[in-house]
Amino acid sequence: MNGNKLQPLKVGLRAQDIQTSVQDVDLGPLNAETKNIRLIGMAERLAIHIRGADVIDDYKKLEYIASQFGIDSLILPGALKVLEELGWVRVNKKGSAIYKLEESVPYFSDIYSAAGEYFYNSDHSEIEEATIVVCDSLALSPTTDEEIKKKLGLDDRTYKIVLDIGKSGKFIEHYESRITKENVLYSPLYWIENPDKLEHMYALLKKFGANEVYNALKKIRDYQGFPLTENLLRGIYNNLPEDMKIIAEAIRRGIILAPEVDSLKGKKNFAFTPHIGIPIEEKVVLEKAMSILACIRYGEHFGLITRIRYPEAILDRLLSPPYRIGPHTEIRRQYAVLVGRGVGKILQERLTKDRYYFELIPTEENKKAVKLAKDLLKVGELLEDRGLSEQLQRTLFCPGSYQEAMRMLPKIKERAYISAQTQEEILNVLNDTMDGLRGA
Repeated sequence: MNGNKLQPLKVGLRAQDIQTSVQDVDLGPLNAETKNIRLIGMAERLAIHIRGADVIDDYKKLEYIASQFGIDSLILPGALKVLEELGWVRVNKKGSAIYKLEESVPYFSDIYSAAGEYFYNSDHSEIEEATIVVCDSLALSPTTDEEIKKKLGLDDRTYKIVLDIGKSGKFIEHYESRITKENVLYSPLYWIENPDKLEHMYALLKKFGANEVYNALKKIRDYQGFPLTENLLRGIYNNLPEDMKIIAEAIRRGIILAPEVDSLKGKKNFAFTPHIGIPIEEKVVLEKAMSILACIRYGEHFGLITRIRYPEAILDRLLSPPYRIGPHTEIRRQYAVLVGRGVGKILQERLTKDRYYFELIPTEENKKAVKLAKDLLKVGELLEDRGLSEQLQRTLFCPGSYQEAMRMLPKIKERAYISAQTQEEILNVLNDTMDGLRGA
């Protein structure tokens, strides 16, 4: 591949990105071409979410946590073996049965660098390495087919397989440039990792009078965690307003992130725009922040009779020792979203056995995630109530599951039907802006 060897930190990052993207995709025979990437990505994601637990003496709970990252019970021992070889966990067994796990997981850059070195030392294939390099290249900038093949020195067969993997997981997309008529590849990761480019896009939209597109994107930027209709991501576009159809196209391109919470009222998606100021090796902080705020929005719009007011009050309590909310009866839900994400834990009150506390696991990244969730809240948001009532607290502990934005992309159905004028405006503005950003 023309000697295009990435730094181990980048390799570790991209292994996590790729595994997240293909987690729910049946790659068929291409599973064999990505086995090392996926296993290392699984190990990284599991490590990040058990960090701070010190000791896990409930293997069933570990199996549940692992299942959220595409690690089923049969694969989990393999992921734990990777973590053992990296020196991040100590597995205690009775016979062949695992009964306790002791963790000593390092911080982000150390995780990704060590995992990248592990990948290089593994028996990986040329296709796996090429997939990682192409993913990283497109996260930096859109580029044409010919440019990337020439830059990386990929033969046609390898390149075709890499595209098949990337397009299946939706971490590789493409469009035709109106300027050069070339096929241009890009990755939704580009927007996540370069949110300053999104600000540039807003400026261009406003400058050139693409008001419908500008206003649709501004709606999300001004209200992070905007609740989306059930039909928007599922290919049912009847009676959707034009701005929601524009948002659907922006989600498809990764310009807007749409993680999913599955809880008391079923699956709901919440829209976010990428946030400036997060180093790429700390993207999981943004994911945790979005999961926290998505749970709050779920409670605001779908979960409770009384609307939440000043949700930042909840977050303030989680940021101050003892990093705890409660006690009350509703916290005790075994599969609470935030417990499953490694954000906190459940503690029983001593005096009343049916009441529980939620306590933040005060790792550096969890506290950063709560602070970022506060930043994402719209300043001056008009809400009706104040304080930390039991109902307010319950919004953070919706039982269910959470799916990252990158996992949602392969699940998005066909494009929305949009009027010809709006469709042309959206595609031209987005494609021309991306051409401008890559210097075409």
